Amino acid sequence: MKLQVIVSNLNKTATKNAAIEVTVGAADTTLSLLERLSSVTNTLCFPDQKLRFNGKSLPEDLRLSSSDIKDGDTVELTFEASDDTLVKQLSDLLGDKALSIEELGLLYIHRHLVPVTDALKALGHATGKLQHFLADQKHFSIEGNLVKVQQAPNRPASPGSPSQKGRFTCILQSLIAVSVHIEIHVPGKAPKRQLCDEDDEDQLRLDTSGSVAQAKEIIAAYNQIPFPDCDLMLGDEILESELSLYDAGISDGANLVMVVHASQNSLASQLEALLLERVGLSPNELSLHYCQRFGTPVSKVLRTLGLPSNLKHFLEGQPEFSIAGGCVTLAHGPKVATPPPRQDKVLDKTYIQYYTEKGVKGECNNDAHLIAELIADDMMMQ
Repeated sequence: MKLQVIVSNLNKTATKNAAIEVTVGAADTTLSLLERLSSVTNTLCFPDQKLRFNGKSLPEDLRLSSSDIKDGDTVELTFEASDDTLVKQLSDLLGDKALSIEELGLLYIHRHLVPVTDALKALGHATGKLQHFLADQKHFSIEGNLVKVQQAPNRPASPGSPSQKGRFTCILQSLIAVSVHIEIHVPGKAPKRQLCDEDDEDQLRLDTSGSVAQAKEIIAAYNQIPFPDCDLMLGDEILESELSLYDAGISDGANLVMVVHASQNSLASQLEALLLERVGLSPNELSLHYCQRFGTPVSKVLRTLGLPSNLKHFLEGQPEFSIAGGCVTLAHGPKVATPPPRQDKVLDKTYIQYYTEKGVKGECNNDAHLIAELIADDMMMQ
């Protein structure tokens, strides 16, 4: 069925509400529709989202086809979004560190699954430029291309303590620019290396006080790599995830290689985890949920594995999944319940033939009323 959705930001200073039309399938729940709408409207990053009908919030596990909602009805998607919401999200990402604006944008999409430019536009900032937004907020301070949370005024420094300028110099010195090459390892195939440009503009800036594990997350987000099994290498050495970049010996201008261990089993496990949360989805819905969760289109992942970019074809070849009626479920998991066919409208042809013959043998071959009575009596006895 088709529904009209009014998208409403509860923040009074927000832009006017928008309306969109969506198609709801038989397996859709409130939660699955919320996630789909959040992706379409780029509001996935904003909290307290609810789907309302006739002024009441719908339970997340409610199957919409079993509710009072009918084809053509109007529902409302409400959420709370404001500049203060975005400021808090960015502050949480920065913590007590200074990052480049580009790195902050990458961390935002990795954490909240929405490009920060789209979040800004949803808040009514037409340009969608993060640098402009940060410059307008007193909560942040910008020096060159580095941004950090503005600290509250401190008491005068005691003799011998480092000055604000000295602390900022230390922060500057801890940021390094590195080049990263991506090497994809797929079982049964030769490794493929994706070469990065050597221009300074394309180098990643990392904080040497951060861990190798954090650096791998940033590199994976930047290159849209969803596979969790990765190694970061400096020369021929695999770096331990717990080490800081400084302790691992990574310095400014270093050339790093991130080896990505990609496999069909890894992709199947990720899809299986998504289905465990929702029981059943169509292949298109599953593809959308995958992109939301891992920040990468599933078609790109399939091509990385050397497979056709058709998710349905991939699922059909995996024993963990079952596809019936356009709905994907786990082969050994719960199934989507379908209502039994109605027996009061359509009679089996065998029934009709059987009772017609009984009518003929009972010397009432032209009495349709008697045939109907015979059918009714026999169905009551079953």
